[in-house]
Amino acid sequence: MRLHPLFFSLFFFWAFMPNSFAIRSISIMGDAELFEVSISKYAIEDAHRLLAQACHCELSYNQADAEVLIILPHINQGQANKQGKGFYVPEHAYSWSSKVSGPQTKMELLTNSYQGVSMGLYGLLQEQLGFQFFHPKQSFIPNLTLWPIANGLDWQARPRFAKKGFHLHTMHPIELTEALLDPNYPDAEKEVKRYIDWLARNQQNYFEFNLLNSIDQKTWMPYIKKLVDYGQKRGLLMGIDISMHMTQQKAFQLYQTFPNSLKSKEKQIEENMDYLAQAGWDVYNVEFSTTEFSKGNQKKKQELEIFLAGLIKNRYKAHFMSRAHVVQEEAMLDKKEELPELSGNDLLLERSHGLMVHTVMFYDLQDERAPVYNNENLKAMLALYQEEVKKRECWYFPESAYWITFDNSVPMTLLPYLSARLEDIQLMDSLKAEGHITFSSGWEWSYWLIDWSIARWSWEHQIQGEKEVNDPLQYLAELMQNDLWTDPVWSMLRLQEEFIKDKELIRYMAPSSTTDELPGRLGDMEFQPRPLYSYPYIQNQAAPHQLDTVSQTIVAPLLDFALRTEELLALQERHFPQTNIQKQLAGELANSLQITALRARHRAYTINYLLDKRRAKLRKEKFEDPNKWLEKAKSCREEAQKIVKKQEVLYRYPLEYIAQLKEGHTAYAFGYLYSVSNLHFWEREEEQVRTGKFQPLFKNLWDLPRILGIVK
Repeated sequence: MRLHPLFFSLFFFWAFMPNSFAIRSISIMGDAELFEVSISKYAIEDAHRLLAQACHCELSYNQADAEVLIILPHINQGQANKQGKGFYVPEHAYSWSSKVSGPQTKMELLTNSYQGVSMGLYGLLQEQLGFQFFHPKQSFIPNLTLWPIANGLDWQARPRFAKKGFHLHTMHPIELTEALLDPNYPDAEKEVKRYIDWLARNQQNYFEFNLLNSIDQKTWMPYIKKLVDYGQKRGLLMGIDISMHMTQQKAFQLYQTFPNSLKSKEKQIEENMDYLAQAGWDVYNVEFSTTEFSKGNQKKKQELEIFLAGLIKNRYKAHFMSRAHVVQEEAMLDKKEELPELSGNDLLLERSHGLMVHTVMFYDLQDERAPVYNNENLKAMLALYQEEVKKRECWYFPESAYWITFDNSVPMTLLPYLSARLEDIQLMDSLKAEGHITFSSGWEWSYWLIDWSIARWSWEHQIQGEKEVNDPLQYLAELMQNDLWTDPVWSMLRLQEEFIKDKELIRYMAPSSTTDELPGRLGDMEFQPRPLYSYPYIQNQAAPHQLDTVSQTIVAPLLDFALRTEELLALQERHFPQTNIQKQLAGELANSLQITALRARHRAYTINYLLDKRRAKLRKEKFEDPNKWLEKAKSCREEAQKIVKKQEVLYRYPLEYIAQLKEGHTAYAFGYLYSVSNLHFWEREEEQVRTGKFQPLFKNLWDLPRILGIVK
């Protein structure tokens, strides 16, 4: 599937009109106040630099005789309306029109706020002039020799959500974890500012990350205060993710229990919040649970929640959010408590905190099957949103990757994330959701494409009176400008949706998580989709008909999926881009999809080994050729390892920080792509089926006591 035909008709209309002309001068026109207010000032200066790189022409400010005038509006701050129904953000919808008068083109922006000026400028660059801000460390700058917009442009841009942005899950050792938590990380401030700029360029207005208890509080506060200030000057709401008393993954705790502290919980909360408030956060996103599968003393937690709500609202003049996990009540390890009914000021304070409704992995809110966290699907989260939004501000909080033994840690590039995120954005827009914040877990292996697409889908565009029609691969196609190369990606997306998602091959392509292999009730916590029959069951208990079922419904589709993906990659190779950045990105995505096919093939071989071994045992025959399938698996892994080495050259952050053993601030002693560097999970699976050892500590990568918070 290609871009909507409207895009192409408008593109050719604007780009190839006879009065398109070579650009000699561009001037940005605006009141002096626009150059003094930080939000518009930063955007104007950045747009000026970017245009200078693209057109190699004279760029100026307020030069009325320039060939192209980019005319910015006068902003009357008193007339800026509130966007949405929740806590205040300025209205920031915008529109652009064009008028040609002789040799001069006038581009005029209409908007009501300084935020709208910033977003309108970046919208013009990315949506109309061909700039592509696809990665925090990499952008596509067009060669703007001709001005591509002719007379009569009528373009309206509407934000689908008042608050839109990203949560970087820095509990995990992803690209910016150390830069956010450690002032001494190389180029830390520069790296974080580069990401804040990426958010602003993609017209986002919210940023948060997890704070961990491993920070050096003395040196961290002055450092983060500068970054919070910078984000706010760029028009972002700056949020911090903390916990009441979460024990896992080094979460920053507002209080500790005896013997770690003798102070009351309230006193600890007050002291820790006073410390955090020095940075001037706009939003505190607070985790109430002790772990994802437990709540702790719920009555006491409610009391502390109300106490905290009072502090945030009255002392810090900030906003209070919390999240709803996908774990349902019946799956919790502790018993449900009946909480007292609130009234008066306590009820007002309790409802003063908003709710971020979370979903996981590549499932959307309306999928019939989403077998994650002991759920059949995620429709209960949609129902929760629809109920809670009647009481409080609610945002949607989906994922664009799931690091722990699911996608980019394997690695696999799962294209259904794109269609799921677009489906949910359109649904939440129809429900008039107040916010859409994406839980981001790393950008390599082409996962930058998912975050970038989400950011752009958070806006609705109407050109010449017609609404843009969105599709999952529209921005990849726009970036690559090569339909013969992009069309096979469409086929691979549909193939992944059919095989990996709908036929649930993800149950086998994702490695076993630690909880999958734990005994007893702990092992009942099903975080991610599990195999129909566990691997120990296949090895020791499966009946002949069950072996045939696995062979026919799992192994055969895995091999079919791999073969069909490889055929599409071969077709794509014949139309490979040959120019600059497109060639690099095409290679990156081709590597990502090829290794996903190899992952399916590798899993088929290791499962076949188990099946044949079990059949031999049932027939009381000697297992004659025990290495046939494992040799195939090993060969497959070695081929994948070569792809990893090619891809690592393309990583945008240093290997030693994201793909090797290292100590840092998280509970993990390596970067998030360490398991990819040596294909740890692939080799572990080969050894598991060879030895019959399916215990969680066999070739274990995780320091479980440290992750669970039992030891520091």
